[in-house]
Amino acid sequence: MNLKIVTGFIEEHEEIKISFVAVLIGLAAGYGNILFRYLIGLVQNLSYGSKDEFILYLLKTEPFYKVLFIPALGGLTVGLIGLIFKSAKGHGVPDVIKAIALNKKISSSVALIKTVSSAITLGTGGSAGREGPIVQIGASIGSGIGRLFKYSTERMKGAIACGAAGGLAATFNAPIGGAMFAAEVLLGEFGLKTFSPIIISSVIATTVSRAYLGNHVTFEAPTYMLKSFMELPLYAILGVVCAFVGVAFIRIFYKFEDYFEELNIPRFVKPALGGLLMGVIAIFSREIIGVGYDTIHEILISERVGVILLIILVLKILATSFTLGSGGSGGLFVPSLFLGAATGGFMGWLFNLLFPNITAFSGAYGLVAMSAMLAATIRAPLTSILIIFEITQNYQIILPLMLSAIIANVVANFLEKESIFTWILKKQGINIKRGAEESVLKSILVKDIMEKDILTFHEDTPFREIKEGFKKARNNYFPVLDAEDNLVGIISIEDIRSVLFEEGIEDIVVAGEISTKSDLVYLMPDENLAQALKKFNKKDLGALPVVEKQKNGKLKFLGLLRRNDIAYAYNRAVAEVNL
Repeated sequence: MNLKIVTGFIEEHEEIKISFVAVLIGLAAGYGNILFRYLIGLVQNLSYGSKDEFILYLLKTEPFYKVLFIPALGGLTVGLIGLIFKSAKGHGVPDVIKAIALNKKISSSVALIKTVSSAITLGTGGSAGREGPIVQIGASIGSGIGRLFKYSTERMKGAIACGAAGGLAATFNAPIGGAMFAAEVLLGEFGLKTFSPIIISSVIATTVSRAYLGNHVTFEAPTYMLKSFMELPLYAILGVVCAFVGVAFIRIFYKFEDYFEELNIPRFVKPALGGLLMGVIAIFSREIIGVGYDTIHEILISERVGVILLIILVLKILATSFTLGSGGSGGLFVPSLFLGAATGGFMGWLFNLLFPNITAFSGAYGLVAMSAMLAATIRAPLTSILIIFEITQNYQIILPLMLSAIIANVVANFLEKESIFTWILKKQGINIKRGAEESVLKSILVKDIMEKDILTFHEDTPFREIKEGFKKARNNYFPVLDAEDNLVGIISIEDIRSVLFEEGIEDIVVAGEISTKSDLVYLMPDENLAQALKKFNKKDLGALPVVEKQKNGKLKFLGLLRRNDIAYAYNRAVAEVNL
């Protein structure tokens, strides 16, 4: 068959084209995951002499100076990379959410930079996960392929989500969880047209991963059965506890990030300091080094129980905060799972002591709490339920899993409105929950776009001059000022319509008599355009005066903002974001 005919057929059928692109993105994301994991193994082998993901047994025999200084060396390397490439630091997912919300493309170079910097952080023992970077790597791949096919802004969102879903699905061997994460966390929608290519990309990426790495579950969880329905209230309590721990983790993590941000030392040194501080903790608890799959596994099979889990929980929060808060590169997904396992393992041990006849083994609570903690931190209960179900392939756990995850999500949302991904975006003034449009509008201030060169009238200006002004002016709203240039009223075309054609009043009627003075709506220069738009909509006005309130209560006139100025500023801001 002629290639031109095939190409023409694909171009004519949009669904086929989208599916074809989703396959390409899935393939690229799958191979991106393989390369990423290979590099992590390479760096880890250079650092500790093993490529194995489960290296706790080896770390326990390593001399203290290696545990102390290797993460610091990794942090220093990432810090030096960050001097050249800003995208080297961070945990990835917020940048992808931001790109989708603001219709922004992701540079293809991000995939390479993030692969290298995250591999160094994780390979040298940084306390982080690989899923955040692979989400950003996949999203970058999706954006690059979307540009190749000249995707529109709306289609580009789907391409980025396809790449992110493929990356997460491949790294966890969880195609449904990866797809759900992209829809629930990144896009916030589940339409068939949107979801179908995401599923395709996730499946293809997972297939590639399984072909090279095998079809293995991420965590080997023992067979579980609900011992008694009396356990369900205990799982509900577990969900509440996970919500409190999850919110504490979010707040502590970003508090440390602020501390490192304010620290008056060279920027490239900060990740090294974070790595060193993490190394200090690791001398006393090797469990907190790296991803921590070994410790999670030991908790799930009930080999780790008791108060020691609380100590590991606190140390893991600090270790992750030091690693990523200082500027290291890695994800927060697996640390959340680790914290969930530790919290659930402790609570399960406690429940076993209190109610030995009706409770399952402590590892069962650790498994359920992994889902609940994920729901509490990322605020995506469906993803949290499905991804734990997929990576353990244990259906018996589904009832307590659903109960705890939903309760943890509800309670955490009551305690803290922002997730671990949206917290930093909120700090940047981007409110994902209120939509991209409002985020853009809130980023622009009235004083930045108001018109200062505006024709104004004083209270004693005769009607003759007002008529002449209307003929020459570019707008239909004219501020009326007193002798000290304070705003006292507004004249619009509606105000003069009734006297416009009356004869003999040109020198009798003055501006102060025909202007609107009561219930004046006005703007302050430091208000943003989202606030301004709400005031415009109060009375469906076309323009509003901008004033500064004086101590005596008078309004110093500064300029005028027209409704179409807002539309122009918004379109320009969106265009700049997409460059």
